[in-house]
Amino acid sequence: MTDSPARAIRPALHQTPVSADKVLHSGNAGFIIARSCQLKNRYVAEGRKFFSDVIGYMNQSDLNGASFFCYEELAGTRHKLHWLIHWNNPNDYAISLEMVDHDKGMIDLLESDRVKDDDGMGAWGRMVVDGTMREDILVPQHGAHHESEEEADYGDCWVDPAWVQCAQPREEQLNSATAQLVVHRVGEARHEFRKEARYFAFAWQNHINKVFAGRATAYLYEETFGVMDRLHWLIHFRSFEDYHALQTLADHDEEYRALFERPFVPRHRGGGTWARTFSDGGLHDTLLVPYQLSA
Repeated sequence: MTDSPARAIRPALHQTPVSADKVLHSGNAGFIIARSCQLKNRYVAEGRKFFSDVIGYMNQSDLNGASFFCYEELAGTRHKLHWLIHWNNPNDYAISLEMVDHDKGMIDLLESDRVKDDDGMGAWGRMVVDGTMREDILVPQHGAHHESEEEADYGDCWVDPAWVQCAQPREEQLNSATAQLVVHRVGEARHEFRKEARYFAFAWQNHINKVFAGRATAYLYEETFGVMDRLHWLIHFRSFEDYHALQTLADHDEEYRALFERPFVPRHRGGGTWARTFSDGGLHDTLLVPYQLSA
């Protein structure tokens, strides 16, 4: 990860040859794989080089528009890599499986000797801590009111894309391709208050999207093929200053403070604020910065 000033950090768009107006990202994708792994300390350089080669190869391939972006944890576990892999729909994932099995260039990448150790040469698996390669499926939260009034053709997107959740003009929304900083927030909604948790989630992000137009954009997703009622936000920031402004928003924004006191749980169900709708200790933030490929 770079130690350069925030203004020098290039958004993840620099990792793909596809232009900003055509690339799939967190705002227009219908199906996102959030993948992560922990590199072994002695193979950090080799691991970064290998995975940057892989995303470069995948992004220049024709996978029905799929895009692969790599990030590092800015505040968290050292040498942990994250990917956001964007697809139009689940069927497109089969294209990548076909590529891994039959594309000579990809096979050469995966089977090439990437590390040196006491046993000689080794493939990429030796660079990764066993059991740390994880995938979660994020699908834009659907079945809710659209904040955007813009009419658009969603193409073959599996569900309504996340950008329609946001009242910000589409061209001003930040996303996984254009943000300098991304917070991946995960929340465990309590089953009995699953709807109320989503009401709060949308109310929170709608306020953020209103106050931080041009500076931050938040989208809501739910985990699919995983833990039921686990919600995910991707919160995209223009800069570190904007991230800090969100962290201190409650100090001066009365409407924002009022969100946390609003009775999202109705009286006939016992009443309560947002705090009743999520499991205690079940909210987690991971602060991500785009991995900086060599210019």
